Amino acid sequence: MIRFSKHALLKLEQRKIGKNFVFATLEKPDYTTGSLGGRAVVFKKFKTLYMKVIFRRKSDITIVITQYWVKKIQI
Repeated sequence: MIRFSKHALLKLEQRKIGKNFVFATLEKPDYTTGSLGGRAVVFKKFKTLYMKVIFRRKSDITIVITQYWVKKIQI
């Protein structure tokens, strides 16, 4: 199950990002790395930009913390 934090929902709206991009990135990322505090970061390329999604897992729930477009994968 995928849930969005209040922050993630706000940023979806502000950045005009469809949830479908987040779902696709989580489902089949092009690159995955760890982050601070037990978080994970995934990237997926869509045309010329990458969707970057930061999330954490809690049992069987994926909690999206934020998401945004980037020009290249930043590690």
